[in-house]
Amino acid sequence: MARSKYFVKDNILQIYPSEHLFIETEINNDKIISMKVVKENKNPSKTIEIKFSQNISGRKSEGMILNVSNPFTKSLNYNAMMYIVGKDKWVRTSIIAIKPKLQNFEMWNDTIISLVLSDWRLE
Repeated sequence: MARSKYFVKDNILQIYPSEHLFIETEINNDKIISMKVVKENKNPSKTIEIKFSQNISGRKSEGMILNVSNPFTKSLNYNAMMYIVGKDKWVRTSIIAIKPKLQNFEMWNDTIISLVLSDWRLE
């Protein structure tokens, strides 16, 4: 399978500020068995949309926002680690599960260099 610049390992996504991704999934018995980044959302019923952005005011960070849409009929959950300016290690952060057919917004005041999203699951 071709390596992705976004998936650092199986279903472990690394994302940077300003990235907007469509993640097409394959589901088997309510388990996400594969994920891949696609250029456009041609299969909305199995494509997770992710946007990671930074609010900036006068060259100063006003916070970070991660927007994830759930196309599934079950809640979508995952784990998240962040690499923050001023820290020299990855830090776990809490995430709220996304209800079916909805999207959520996670917000942080920290300036995040990168997020790693893993252990994607339907519940």
